[in-house]
Amino acid sequence: MRDINASEPIARALVNRGVSNFDEAKAFFCPSAEQFHSPFLMKGMREAAERISRAIDKSEKILIYGDYDVDGTTGTSLLTLFLKRLGADVIFYVNDRKIEGYGVARTGINYAIAQNAKLIITVDCGVTAIEPIQYAKQNGIDVIVCDHHEAKEELPDALAVLDAKREGCGYPFKELSGCGVAFKLACAICELRGINKEAAFEFLDFVALAIAADIVPMVKENRALMAEGIRRVQNAKRAPLKALAEISRINIEETTASQIVFQLSPRINAAGRLDHAREAIKLLTAETEDEAKKAAELLGKLNEERKRIDEEIFEEAEEDATRLLVQYSSSIVLYKPEWHLGVIGIVASRVVERFYLPTIILTSSGDGILKGSARSVAGFNIFKAIANSQTHLLQFGGHEMAAGLSMRIEQLDGFRAAFDKHCAENLDMELRAPALCIDAEMRLEQITPNFYKVLKRFEPCGPGNMHPIFLTRNVKPSSPPKLLKDKHVKFAVKDAQGRTFDVIGFDMSHHYEALRDPNKTFSLVYSVEENGWNGQSVIQLRLRDLKAE
Repeated sequence: MRDINASEPIARALVNRGVSNFDEAKAFFCPSAEQFHSPFLMKGMREAAERISRAIDKSEKILIYGDYDVDGTTGTSLLTLFLKRLGADVIFYVNDRKIEGYGVARTGINYAIAQNAKLIITVDCGVTAIEPIQYAKQNGIDVIVCDHHEAKEELPDALAVLDAKREGCGYPFKELSGCGVAFKLACAICELRGINKEAAFEFLDFVALAIAADIVPMVKENRALMAEGIRRVQNAKRAPLKALAEISRINIEETTASQIVFQLSPRINAAGRLDHAREAIKLLTAETEDEAKKAAELLGKLNEERKRIDEEIFEEAEEDATRLLVQYSSSIVLYKPEWHLGVIGIVASRVVERFYLPTIILTSSGDGILKGSARSVAGFNIFKAIANSQTHLLQFGGHEMAAGLSMRIEQLDGFRAAFDKHCAENLDMELRAPALCIDAEMRLEQITPNFYKVLKRFEPCGPGNMHPIFLTRNVKPSSPPKLLKDKHVKFAVKDAQGRTFDVIGFDMSHHYEALRDPNKTFSLVYSVEENGWNGQSVIQLRLRDLKAE
């Protein structure tokens, strides 16, 4: 409090995020490119940059092989545009989610062979692709892997494996997105060839999209990358992002991390979920406003269809999970052959929110093969849990909070039992309910314009740096509560100075009856935010929980 001249709630929120002195606070409040690490600290980076530089000089064809989610499509677009501007001969390839699934596939290698590509650069995949990369090598193609997923003991025999999580990599920050690794590779090429770093930095808006969508920790270098990336988004110089913001009804000049997560990213993701991810790359690499507008409109329509399918599958999954929990109490593994492969990851996340247990949603991909998406609860490593049951699987990959897997249908029962057994033994009881981490207790009188001005500098927020949450006791609503759309509750509170704050609780209709009692006082847990309406902005409280006193 003394060192940075801040109130106690602000100081406590900073300490909870590992900030404990003036210099750390300065770095936290002013995330910038100065906090980027040298790309050459990553193992294999120099070899990768030198090989790409030779390919440019020799006019060798380079294939960028990306994953079909936002992280993969932004990284693929980044390297495709960046290398083309350096004069490289570049093409790209993205798997069909339903036919090829996740990871480097032989079909993609065969495409590279047919196109006479001499170099493949993977983005957001490849660290576990032992056999496909060996196949590429046998056909005279060098491979550079840009990935951020957990590496297994054996690495592919690639020219370079760029992954901060691999054994022996000295890169100081381990939680880059796949697109973030691609950005680091672009920076290394700039440095190696004596090019102004702006040639790579102009793509930080893509990195921001990837960080937000892939739910990587919003800490340290990721937070600096995100902050710089959001500034680029807000500058609105790229036609694709302007078009995307327009169909999402976002004022691009005021874009926030939350808007990227909940409005921009789902539209980019919709291409790989319901159609083909190349449609997302068409948008991200569009050169004209007309081209960008047409691509954005297509993604908007796909996203509306995705939401409809998502809702239908979730309703079925919720019913199935309720029945299954009678037998398996520590995990949820659900399967229906007709469920849409492109949506099961979203459904898995929603099932976790509903039941708060490690969840795997599976569907049929034909020929007796099941493919699935896994999502975890905070503090439980689902990648390790799946690895523990890998004798039942054909393939798996991912990281602590999310993973993908495939198995034969006859292995489902055995896998379900083995996975639940591991969860029962390793999922502590305190991890089976979502934790609400309160940063500080405070009085409503402490919520001043200056307090909120400082609080806004906690942005960009995300995993590892969530919006600060506060507790205020002995609060009585100053107006009767309103029930909005039968599921949201809204009321007002007053501080000791007579100032009124609106309180909004989304999906908290269960508190409505208690709030109607004019004689009750409550303890409120909330975050502080700004609500804009008709050009006016006011501070409001986002209710996280409440308790009658």
